[in-house]
Amino acid sequence: MSLFRIASLVSSPFRASVRGLLPGLAMVLGLIALTQPMSAQEWQGPPDLMRYLGLDPETADSRLDPSIPTPESVLGFEVGKWHIRHDLLVKYMERLAAASDRVELTVTGRTYEDRPLLLLTISSPEHLASLETIRERHLQLSDPGRSADLDVSDMPVVVNLGYSVHGNEPSGSNASLVVAYFLAASTDEKITELLDHSVILLDPSLNPDGLSRFAQWANMHKGSTPVALSASREHQEVWPGGRTNHYWFDLNRDWLPAQLPESQARLAQFHAWQPNVLTDHHEMGSDSTFFFQPGVRARKHPLTPLRNVELTEALATFHAQAFDRLGTLYYSEEDFDDFYYGKGSTYPDLQGAVGILFEQASSRGHVRDSKSAVDGRLAFPTTIRNQVSASFSTLDGAFNHRLELLEYQRDFFRQALDEGRRDPRGALIFGDSGDPTRAALLAELLNRHKIELHRPARTIELDGVTYSPADSFVVPLAQPQYRLIRAMFDSFTEFEEATFYDVSAWTLPMAFGLSFGSLEGSSGDLLDGPIRDLELPRGNFQADEQAYAYLFTSNGYFAPRSLYRLLAVDVVVRVATRPFSAMISGAVREMPLGTLVVPLGVQTKDRLEVEQLLSQAAEQDGIDVLSSRSGLTPTGVDLGSPSLRPLEKPKPAILVGGRTSSYEAGEAWHLLDQRFGVETALLPVDDLSADVLERITHLVMVAGSENDLQTDDLLLLRGWVRSGGVVVASKSASEWVVKAMAGPENGDHEAHASSSASAKDEPPVERKPYGSASADQAVHLIGGTLFEVDLDLSHPLAYGYTRSKLPVFRNSRIFLQPSSNPYATVAAYTQKPLLAGYVSPENLERLAGSPAIIADRFGRGAVIQMVDNPNFRAFWYGTNKLFLNGIFFGGILDRTAPGSGREASH
Repeated sequence: MSLFRIASLVSSPFRASVRGLLPGLAMVLGLIALTQPMSAQEWQGPPDLMRYLGLDPETADSRLDPSIPTPESVLGFEVGKWHIRHDLLVKYMERLAAASDRVELTVTGRTYEDRPLLLLTISSPEHLASLETIRERHLQLSDPGRSADLDVSDMPVVVNLGYSVHGNEPSGSNASLVVAYFLAASTDEKITELLDHSVILLDPSLNPDGLSRFAQWANMHKGSTPVALSASREHQEVWPGGRTNHYWFDLNRDWLPAQLPESQARLAQFHAWQPNVLTDHHEMGSDSTFFFQPGVRARKHPLTPLRNVELTEALATFHAQAFDRLGTLYYSEEDFDDFYYGKGSTYPDLQGAVGILFEQASSRGHVRDSKSAVDGRLAFPTTIRNQVSASFSTLDGAFNHRLELLEYQRDFFRQALDEGRRDPRGALIFGDSGDPTRAALLAELLNRHKIELHRPARTIELDGVTYSPADSFVVPLAQPQYRLIRAMFDSFTEFEEATFYDVSAWTLPMAFGLSFGSLEGSSGDLLDGPIRDLELPRGNFQADEQAYAYLFTSNGYFAPRSLYRLLAVDVVVRVATRPFSAMISGAVREMPLGTLVVPLGVQTKDRLEVEQLLSQAAEQDGIDVLSSRSGLTPTGVDLGSPSLRPLEKPKPAILVGGRTSSYEAGEAWHLLDQRFGVETALLPVDDLSADVLERITHLVMVAGSENDLQTDDLLLLRGWVRSGGVVVASKSASEWVVKAMAGPENGDHEAHASSSASAKDEPPVERKPYGSASADQAVHLIGGTLFEVDLDLSHPLAYGYTRSKLPVFRNSRIFLQPSSNPYATVAAYTQKPLLAGYVSPENLERLAGSPAIIADRFGRGAVIQMVDNPNFRAFWYGTNKLFLNGIFFGGILDRTAPGSGREASH
């Protein structure tokens, strides 16, 4: 539907003021005076701030409060002359807040690099004086129990402006300087009226670490004469670039998982206010123009109400009017979609709000070649100007549709609650008796999203699974966040469209590796009181003077962290590769494969120090540490058996740089470093040497890391593995590594090479319409889908798992060939593997029964192939253990190839 036709569907008592407000804002900004995009020639001699925006200083000064500092007066340069560093951005916003009674500045959190996360609350001085009252009243809109009698006629609309979640898309953060300044300084009556009816939450930098990284790059390569050549170093960032945060995560995929400090801070602020509109300012390719939503209507998520789309289209008319006045090229109903709820422009769609994505063609540095620019050169100030324009067209649209937006939010949550009450499932339950920590981590995530949850009041048996109050949680469906709960827990496998801008599935209990189900028609007697404060489970440890050894299983999520603490200070730890039982507190207890044994009689460390580390494991890692008073076991192997393999401290390195996926390298780095405290080297792919390899035990290779290795590197790597090194390779690197190991001297092993190309003869090429190429190609992609694999629970890489069926995430069309070693396949896709998301019938057929993980010996070392990424976006807790077991247990694999005989692993 046309953007302009949709406006007729949205009635507004403020419609009469549209023509008055928009020109007023344009006059304040000076945008209306600039009818063509700013050329590179104009930019070469940067004008002052007013002329830079196209505003005539002779008429503008009288409408700007001179007591409010301009960006130039604080920074020492005009906006757009240099890329703003985050520290200077903070400096200006602090000065602005100190000078203006319209601005309140809050530090909401800190990044991994300890940069402050800022939020400016901008409104009339009267509103700021009673801000908490306004906030609490606004929150009643999302509470159906209190919203029915709420009079919204005098309530301000709440708009959240969010800039540059991708650090190397900097026009947003640079525009925030201008937007904040004009909102604080303008005395124009239209701005005053806007602030009287709005509360504006302005986040000037959603990704301070990435913004600073990129600003340094762009500024350090800028000359006195701008260079537009796209091949110039200014426009060619080195790996990993400034898009991501410190650990190379895309923060615009973390709204739903909320695993990173930047996301957790902004999510807390979002729910503290429940804004009606949220903007997400991005950049795209330099040859593009400007995009604003609604995007492709057919590709919205089915849980998003149609009314949300209508309001998005109504606001789009304001963007169109603004850009029409500027003569800026734009488009709105192509390319981008609102399917994955983990993005900034999509998460609000399940919160009774309207999320808006803006995509501006990027100048990359200060000026760049562009096919869409007036003179073929796109200047940085032009990109800033367009983001400023989009910011104010959003405020304009929100002002004019204030009542519709407020009423929509109230109706959204009332309707969601009604839908939840009608859902026959009643409540959902999830948990894991073998590892309560993962269940608690998911509960913690739900808490961040303001989802009500409980402990079950008693033990519940459901579909063969036992859920106890100690390790399980219940989520009632009759609550305002019902639609968000469905987005997190339901599994969708049928779709109108086969094209997805991001993943097609993200079912959270599957990602956490948890059992879950529904309590059909459950009543309140199944629920304990709602959980207010949630703590991660604590384990148990009691020092025992008569202990011969201490034991703990690998089941707990943080068991590898406890293990690493011990190994890091040379505590002797052995892992059970065969089952046994132990006498624990006078009773026989079965100990599973992967049990970790700390024998006290062979330690060089003081006994008290060892016990302090084990106490820490119980307290911080949720590990139950058991005491055995004898090395003689009731059944199975004894505690001195060769089947209890000694472990060594792993010294892993991750190949980085070149064409390596920075996302996947960052995910592995974050997991090892942040969650498990493992000292992890980042090894440049062009710096592989015998000296470096001798100093590490494990080499992690993610997708793309294989592309820059040379023949000499291959020979070094092959010799290192055969001498005892372990390679843990995922996705495309898993294809390459086994082929690389299969040199002519590797006669004792037949490589199980893999290929993404079909082994079958290709059918004749069928003629198809040119216009259908993109859609046809999208059908065959696996962009992000959930599948089921079958685990070999006897394999060291599966230690700690208690169920053989495990959900995994896949976003590639790489397929491993079956191994020639029948004992090497750790995990294989089941015959009916699809759990959630989209996959073509052809890919599904090919995937069924194929290997997912292969681990085998090469000489004295080992190669572990993982066709999928077990650490995806930091929230795939259920598969993290597969990767960690490769790090901690990859060196103990036996030689199992037929005819090879048994070879000790040490």
